Amino acid sequence: MKHRQKSIDRYGGLFIRLLKRVILAILLFVAGFYLLHQGNLGLLVIGFAPIILGAVIVAFPLAELFAEPTGNLFWPSEHYDRPQPAYSIPQSKRTRGLYEEAMAGFEKIAEEYPQEVQPYVEMIDIAVVNLHDPQRANAIFHRGVSILKKDEDRETLVRMYRAIQTRLNSRTGN
Repeated sequence: MKHRQKSIDRYGGLFIRLLKRVILAILLFVAGFYLLHQGNLGLLVIGFAPIILGAVIVAFPLAELFAEPTGNLFWPSEHYDRPQPAYSIPQSKRTRGLYEEAMAGFEKIAEEYPQEVQPYVEMIDIAVVNLHDPQRANAIFHRGVSILKKDEDRETLVRMYRAIQTRLNSRTGN
């Protein structure tokens, strides 16, 4: 969220700077086109100067506006202060049918990264789909909701928990 707010503030300032420069550039363009349309050869040559100056004034903020997002594709400006969680290890254990080992792997991720929603969702899914243990899934859900700080993360966990529960309910109904 902080990164998004910084981007909004940064681009807001950039747009204000660009707007000021565009106003000045428009005045220079109008003056240049006025001189070009006078028909005098001397004024014709001089008329190009304000047009070129207006283009240069607007070029730098426009280049900054488009270059940073494009450049971030190749040279990202956002860096993580620590390694990101390795979900592939417990996911591969789950794929091989090692459900308790997968649960232990996701537990470890949840301990090391307490504000991540994904390990709770994965553990709930394993408890419901593979272990057929709704009580365990419910305990994991309540623990996740109590640990997660962001409202949007808690809402995501609630939504995912309900969706996963429907899989259990549809299986028991058959």
